[in-house]
Amino acid sequence: MSDGDHGSHVGDGYGLPGAPGNSAATGNPAGYGSTCAPGHTGTPPPSAPPPDLGEIGTWTTAAGHDWLVLSDPDADQLLLAAYFDHGLVDEPPARLDAAARLCGALRSELQRPIEVGVGEVSVPEVAVELEPTMLGLRIRGRRAAVLGAWARLGELFDRPDLPASAPLLPRQLNAWNRDLATYAGVTAMNLADMPIHGPDGEAGRLLSCELLAHLDPRRGEVRHVLITNDPAVVGVGWTSDPPAAAPPTHPPRYLDRRPALVLCPPDDGVVLSGTATPGADAYVAGFVMQSLIGTLLDRMGMQARLGYEYIPLRDAFYCCFALNTNDGRLGGREVMAVHDAVVARPQPVPDALIERALAAYGPSEAVDHALRLRTSGRAGSVQPTADGVRRALAQIRASVHLPLREETEPLAEQAGYLLWKHIDEPGDDVTLLHEAPQHRRDAGHPDAIRLTAHQIQTHQFKWEQRGLPRRWLPARSVGYRWVDSTRLVMACYDPSDQYLELIDDRLRTVNLYWDEVAAHPQLRAELERRGIWGLPRGTFGRIQ
Repeated sequence: MSDGDHGSHVGDGYGLPGAPGNSAATGNPAGYGSTCAPGHTGTPPPSAPPPDLGEIGTWTTAAGHDWLVLSDPDADQLLLAAYFDHGLVDEPPARLDAAARLCGALRSELQRPIEVGVGEVSVPEVAVELEPTMLGLRIRGRRAAVLGAWARLGELFDRPDLPASAPLLPRQLNAWNRDLATYAGVTAMNLADMPIHGPDGEAGRLLSCELLAHLDPRRGEVRHVLITNDPAVVGVGWTSDPPAAAPPTHPPRYLDRRPALVLCPPDDGVVLSGTATPGADAYVAGFVMQSLIGTLLDRMGMQARLGYEYIPLRDAFYCCFALNTNDGRLGGREVMAVHDAVVARPQPVPDALIERALAAYGPSEAVDHALRLRTSGRAGSVQPTADGVRRALAQIRASVHLPLREETEPLAEQAGYLLWKHIDEPGDDVTLLHEAPQHRRDAGHPDAIRLTAHQIQTHQFKWEQRGLPRRWLPARSVGYRWVDSTRLVMACYDPSDQYLELIDDRLRTVNLYWDEVAAHPQLRAELERRGIWGLPRGTFGRIQ
């Protein structure tokens, strides 16, 4: 994580997101919903009014499309942009990499030299952004070049035919993926830092083409906002065609915001996370919370910088605070000290601290939040207030998630925190590999595999040589990993080491080596009965 904010950032102009966030209505893995009924033309305005931007920009509608006209005219640099209410959280495991591949292909296709005069060409600047709940495309440059690239985008919507060789957009990593899964399930958003690839080749290309057709603003399947800095180009080209129907608004999804304890590796440096109502107040409240936690850690002698990762989901503004330097000094005692001082028994927040955070909020941030609200069809203010920031701080405290540690676990009984740890397990066990193996295996292999009604467990042992003649024997268990086999979401294969990794809906994983499966027909039959061969498939390999 970088110093200060770490999440969705703002770029050029008046705050169009200029870099991906940390970065599914999951829908049917075979397709993206149905096309709206023919004959229904024009899009009625959303029930939520567009956020007021004052002198920064104005809203207008042309042919049923929302347009944001920014008040920064530039005679030499035209801007045209399109933002869609579709992001990484909308990409289920079966469609992993589809959106990233589409973004890479669009950048390659649109950033081509365009003739702007006799014997003269210009290359427009094309930026693509893939965030948890938004996909954006910005084209800026000389007027003729931008209009040419915009026309090319319309051609791609008409005939979604993308190259298979386009590079994927680099993945954006998150501080606490397992925590994000408690809100949004397992999606491309929280699989980002696992070296797993989705379908590639022709299968991957077709998924990206499907997504491009789904995003076409004229189909009326995905909410969208079009942006320019020149009112004369509103409704230009293919955007003069109205949508087939009113694009739907995603239903609320991030509902369970109770305090919880969630598994987290000790070296990730996570202090806590929380959520608030999306908007400017929550954004500013995150900086206030960062200052409160950072000051407390400094008093405890921990000089490592504290990062603030913010992820605007549609129905929840998620923020996570973690040390930038993972030097192992953040233990359960420190996490509990922060919780007690900042969450359980907080002191009044000084007015001066809130005023400093409000003063840092500017036009770029206002446009960023306005775009997110309008794209998702939700109401809200883009101008934070001191009272609003205090309300958002209270929401973060009331929904706090802490790393599960020995020192934090008592909060499950003492304060009613949800415990994302174990599942209720029936008593009947089915053991398919011996619990005490009689020979030493490769250190990477599990020494025992056990299946229960709900779990697939893999066990490792500490080995030592004993007896005469001396033999390798298991001395004691050194731990196990397990997944809930009734809630598996993905099966990933490693072609080099020949193992299968199973992932469940809480991002728990187990590895099953193929030689173990092949050597035990009963194990293979039981795995088949649990349906693992029908899961979405991924392949291990280097990620970009």
